[in-house]
Amino acid sequence: MARTSKRTHVSENTIAIQGTGQVKQGGKSYKAGIYARLSSDQALKKRESLDGPNNSLETQIEIAEKYVEDWNQQHKDRIEVVDRYTDLGKTGTNFERDAFQRLMQDIRLGNINCVIVKDLSRFGRNYLEAGNYIEKIFPFLGVRFIAVADGFDTGVEGSHTGQIASEIKNLVNDMYAKDFSTKAKLSLKQRREEGSYVGGPPPYGYEAYMEGRLRKLRPDRNTAEIVRMIYQKFVETENCKAVADYLNTRRIQPPAIYKKSGEVYCPPGVAYHRWERSAVERILKSSIYVGTLVQGKTSMTARKEQNRVKKSEEDWVKRENSHMALIDEALYEQTAKILRKIQERTQSYHHPTAGCPIGENIFDEVLYCGMCGRKMTRQSYVKRFTDGIQERRENYFCMDSGNQKEGCYPETNRISKIDLVDILMTLFETEFSTHLKKQKDYVELGHAIIQQKIQELHLKLRQIEKQNQALSEEEGQKYMEYRSEKIAQEEYVKYRLWKDEHMEELAKQKAQYEEMTKNLERQVETYLKAIRSLVKLKKREILTKDLVETLIEKIYVYPGKRVEVIFTYGEGVD
Repeated sequence: MARTSKRTHVSENTIAIQGTGQVKQGGKSYKAGIYARLSSDQALKKRESLDGPNNSLETQIEIAEKYVEDWNQQHKDRIEVVDRYTDLGKTGTNFERDAFQRLMQDIRLGNINCVIVKDLSRFGRNYLEAGNYIEKIFPFLGVRFIAVADGFDTGVEGSHTGQIASEIKNLVNDMYAKDFSTKAKLSLKQRREEGSYVGGPPPYGYEAYMEGRLRKLRPDRNTAEIVRMIYQKFVETENCKAVADYLNTRRIQPPAIYKKSGEVYCPPGVAYHRWERSAVERILKSSIYVGTLVQGKTSMTARKEQNRVKKSEEDWVKRENSHMALIDEALYEQTAKILRKIQERTQSYHHPTAGCPIGENIFDEVLYCGMCGRKMTRQSYVKRFTDGIQERRENYFCMDSGNQKEGCYPETNRISKIDLVDILMTLFETEFSTHLKKQKDYVELGHAIIQQKIQELHLKLRQIEKQNQALSEEEGQKYMEYRSEKIAQEEYVKYRLWKDEHMEELAKQKAQYEEMTKNLERQVETYLKAIRSLVKLKKREILTKDLVETLIEKIYVYPGKRVEVIFTYGEGVD
């Protein structure tokens, strides 16, 4: 049976010209979307060197609009411009652009059936993808494609004779993009080796200026002293947090806010944004403050601009004495030595050979701050007694408490594991004596809870099986579409890669759920023994992560060691 389009088209026999009263017989009506693209945010300033003198977004749109105006005067077919789609700062080597995706969405909805661009290079510089859209996807969707400057129009009879020419142009655009990318990388590397700062905004304490064709760094007279003060305070306190607190006390603007406002200190009456420990640490670790410029640590893939790949250290471009240093070598080395000592000390806290390994966080999934609802963070440390005995202690605290930031609360919300367990044991004793008169009743309740969790896992396994079956059926349909040339091979390959990856992820989930089910079934009796022991309140070490999550849905902690517990089988208790 032939495929019937559900889209509504204006009659092909009579087309009225708006505003003229004229009527043209035998024409078609097209709802057009004009697409324009500019590859770089800097192109507005460097239009000649990047994309040519006539490729501004405004110029591209004007050329397309003039083409439509001339066309409507000379032909029976009428083109109506419905919308304009512009991508600024987007590369032509892929089609993951916001405006282009919006255009495709309007095409699928039937709002657009004609696409107009200034030339093929504005549409895209990837030969395969551009050709796939022009020769496969657009014809399948009933979309007319017009490249004004190239004289390419799929809606004109005989236009397919220009297919070879369009393929050559797309291939040239693809080669241009790759060649431009290669040359740009070589130019970037050369400028780095010459000592030019090719990063984004200059680091805190410096400002950028042009020295010939090189972008150089020089001390920012507003913030250079603050950088020196940061190093000196850190050497005195040996604590990044203490330095951050000192900066906050003086209401010195952090780097990001200073770059935006140009104000070193927060003006009165303006909300203050605090320094974080991490910002202080980044400054202390950067060799740029001793005049050494290290660049090229990461690289971008050609297909995904947002994806950055870390490069090996031997590929970094390092240039010493590239600019004036703010810190002398002796102070920088002293700072680095302290940072190493802090790192070693921190690692020793977590080292299993110390005899006090970190145990399982039994409250990881259930413990929340009662003030803001955020999960509480565990802090672990080793307490050393005078007799040489070491014991690992744990505290839980809310990251937002004790903070002056907007939306936070100044009172510290913190509780030790010992206090929390003592409170829970008292609550358990109350719950058991009030709601569970007999130990047998609670054992049966615990068994029912475990069986319910097993049933939930079985349900998830059935859902995975359904997804696997649906994917298999969809893959067969896609294959038939490919074989019948309804979709291009490239599209089918992309689908297969996605499908295989998705199937692999489902297989991992299935294995995980099956293992969890086996563990629950295998440990039912273990849980029941633990519950019996817990009912008798033999010892607090009986609390385990599995048991806590079986008995408790959520624990809310409030300042002053007040605790609210919501049990899985009853109402919350304060």
